[in-house]
Amino acid sequence: MRTFLVASVSLIASAFALSGVAAAAEVPPCTGSFSQKTIYSGQGSIEALIVGGGGTLFASGGDTTQSTLRAYTKGKADPETVATGNPGGGGLAWNGKRLLWGYGDLLANGLTGDLDPTAGLYSVNVAAKKKSLVSDTLGMANGVARGKDGYIYASNNLGLKLDRITPDGDTENGWASLNSANGLTVGRNGRYLYANQMFETPSTIAKIDTRDPSKVFTYFTSPEAGNVLLDGLAHDSGNNLYTAAYGKGEVWKITPDRQACVIATGLSQTTAVAMSSAGKGFRAGSLYAAGFDGNIVEVTGAAKAAVPG
Repeated sequence: MRTFLVASVSLIASAFALSGVAAAAEVPPCTGSFSQKTIYSGQGSIEALIVGGGGTLFASGGDTTQSTLRAYTKGKADPETVATGNPGGGGLAWNGKRLLWGYGDLLANGLTGDLDPTAGLYSVNVAAKKKSLVSDTLGMANGVARGKDGYIYASNNLGLKLDRITPDGDTENGWASLNSANGLTVGRNGRYLYANQMFETPSTIAKIDTRDPSKVFTYFTSPEAGNVLLDGLAHDSGNNLYTAAYGKGEVWKITPDRQACVIATGLSQTTAVAMSSAGKGFRAGSLYAAGFDGNIVEVTGAAKAAVPG
């Protein structure tokens, strides 16, 4: 979801707020020894975050003229530009040492991408700062995820189609059908794809069987029926999910038994979340979140945070 969608999302959020639908419950704050701080500001709108094995944090962003992929190194004040590409920087996922980077995350593609897919995906050699094209026929590439089996998934936040790219490089438009899919992540065992359904009311997380995409389950439903608007999605080694609650300016942690708590607050239009498993730099166990306000926050000890009670 790009910057120029903010006005539309704000209108939708306002409509929810005025709908008179009372929230069944609020998601409680997480408990445990974790802490939140802002580590970067003034970074422009950010759509996706991911951490590499070397502890470098990567961010996808840009504007209507081009997309930008930046790298943040622990201890350095300013990021380094790794690559630029077609407008609408989208989702991020790793393919070995190469970084998969979506483009075409634009309002126009969201509205027409199911019928006329023109978004795409790059494969980036981050060390050499070179990119190659993987696909140029995706619906929106808003969310991007890769499974252990080599299949790559891409979402259309304003459509009904989930696309898939095979290990041989073939694009399967509409591999699965799911309304308003945004952030994606493949679970720890690789069997299930999780997808935020941003514009469902209330917001939900779907669970899709990668062996049979006709099997789609509701994994989690927001207990808050208002302007939650779940956006980016990630998971950790314990198969806990972390979801960006765009409309709340929060990040929620969701345990494998589907209990949720708030692990980060005070953000604005939260779009992106990432968990680190690196041994240095931006270290394992920490959560990173960002959005359209240009701030990146770090939550140390996120993996140890717990649902109260």
